[in-house]
Amino acid sequence: MRGLRNRIVHDYEGVNLNLIWEIIDMDIRVLRTQLMELSN
Repeated sequence: MRGLRNRIVHDYEGVNLNLIWEIIDMDIRVLRTQLMELSN
């Protein structure tokens, strides 16, 4: 996630919006599930 943030902040023209959407759509769900398991 840190690497993605750096890429977005420092390389506006090189950001692949389809990749960003894929991360939002898939990886964030996984992260949310993992975080919810930690709180139980």
